[in-house]
Amino acid sequence: MGKYVNRSVLALLALVSFGYGTSASAATSLLSAADQSQLAAWLGEGPIKLANIYTKSAGDTSADFHAAVDGKGRTFAVMEATNGAGQTWLVGGYDPQSWSTKGGFNITTDQADRTAFLFNLTKGSKHLQTPKTYALDTLGSYQTFNHIDYGPTFGVGNDLFVGKDLTHGLSLMYSYIDESGTNIYTSLLDGAPYVGPNVTYGAIQVFSISAVPEPATAAMLLAGLGMLAVARRRRA
Repeated sequence: MGKYVNRSVLALLALVSFGYGTSASAATSLLSAADQSQLAAWLGEGPIKLANIYTKSAGDTSADFHAAVDGKGRTFAVMEATNGAGQTWLVGGYDPQSWSTKGGFNITTDQADRTAFLFNLTKGSKHLQTPKTYALDTLGSYQTFNHIDYGPTFGVGNDLFVGKDLTHGLSLMYSYIDESGTNIYTSLLDGAPYVGPNVTYGAIQVFSISAVPEPATAAMLLAGLGMLAVARRRRA
């Protein structure tokens, strides 16, 4: 019994060590350590743990995406996106709700619910849902779009749209524009005015998000397990 507890302690030590960095579980992650740290900073909740729950494979469709991610809670969707000129960026979005094959738009009428954001890691830019104002009251209410024939899709523009084949799409900023409105009808990729559905997606990954325990909490848990191991050895 003592050996079993010791193995548990070692496993927990490994888990805690893994969690304090914002490491993803996939060895071929699209996210570098710097990218993960940037996403954690933008989320603003302290240390987080990212788990890769979906990686696009050849021949995948939106149905494969949904089969892997639906009902898994909040996520980061990350993708390599190329514009018509052949330039590629690492972009994506934070969805604070679970993905689904139904329901259409997630509408966030209240400002407190507008917590999703788009990002361009290559450019180091973050785009929040457009806040409520007298002129832009409803623009930012369109958070994400849920449908079996859509990949990860954000905003009503669509600000970031991934089609059924998980390869073709577009970016037309509308629900995630700055309060000044200067970036409306532009692309998340290059900031250029929208010219049509000219975005091609390569690799796509989706990561679930969980909080990492505070160091003091983790230390207390490990100490408790250590005491349990000692007590069981004495009884053995």
